[in-house]
Amino acid sequence: MLGLLAAVVLAGCEVRTEVNVHLEEDGSGTVEVAVGLDQEALAELPDLDQSGVGDAADLTHMVRTEDLQATGWEVSSPETDDDGFTWVRATKPFGTPEEAVQVLSELTGPQGQLRDWEVERQRSFGRTRFRVAGTVDLSGGLEAFGDAGLAAALDGEPLGEDVSVIEQRFGQPLSELMTLDVTVIVPGASRTWSPALGEEATPIAAESTEYDWPVLLLVALAAACFVGLVALLVVRAVRGRRPAQE
Repeated sequence: MLGLLAAVVLAGCEVRTEVNVHLEEDGSGTVEVAVGLDQEALAELPDLDQSGVGDAADLTHMVRTEDLQATGWEVSSPETDDDGFTWVRATKPFGTPEEAVQVLSELTGPQGQLRDWEVERQRSFGRTRFRVAGTVDLSGGLEAFGDAGLAAALDGEPLGEDVSVIEQRFGQPLSELMTLDVTVIVPGASRTWSPALGEEATPIAAESTEYDWPVLLLVALAAACFVGLVALLVVRAVRGRRPAQE
């Protein structure tokens, strides 16, 4: 679905992309990828369904929903928000941290723009530690999202056109035409990164620790009782050694 970026940026003015990773307390969760187009971009999409206009239906065709659904992704119908952006969202659940890494690796591949994923849920006495980490690498620019088939058909250009030509046509740098937000939510914490096209690879990590306070309080109470009992035994032992008063 991230490969859609190159094509839709060529079609219009602004494209927003969101990648959301949500890790629950039990180690399960979801990965969501969302692509949103403004109204001008939507109108400029290729008329894939031959309806006479570029619209949300064409966006659905470009996302290749059948391919995504075949691999376990749930794809929503296009929805328009209050800002006038039309969004398509693909969501895939995972049951364990290990499954989460597998799902995240499907986004761009092990050498892609989103890689080196680590998802952890470590339990120890009275606490559970959560961690999601990875790398966001947009140093290759939007060309890194280009389609090999498109490049082969259009003189080897990954986007079908030279980047400078695209920027001149829209009067904006590609970094302003396309935005990417990566949000990681773990129990008790949430972080968002918004790297720009062309930036160096950025390591990302969100982590938190949840404490089982009832267990810890019981342990503290037991320890306090133990200390009190020892103190009482010591006092009795000392009193037992005192000589009897005449």
